[in-house]
Amino acid sequence: MAEEQYIQIKRIPLTKEEVWRRMKEHKRKKQELIQQMEEYLRTEYKKRTGQEPESIEVW
Repeated sequence: MAEEQYIQIKRIPLTKEEVWRRMKEHKRKKQELIQQMEEYLRTEYKKRTGQEPESIEVW
């Protein structure tokens, strides 16, 4: 029964277009996350100090 449930996954080589698509999607998600982190850090700093931050380093 366990043998019947086993599904073999075939490895399909990625095309150049698929690699670029995945890379761009990853970069877009990363930029979105960085923007959210920066907004959060700015609001928290302003709550604590009452001043706008000069700069924020998010990498």
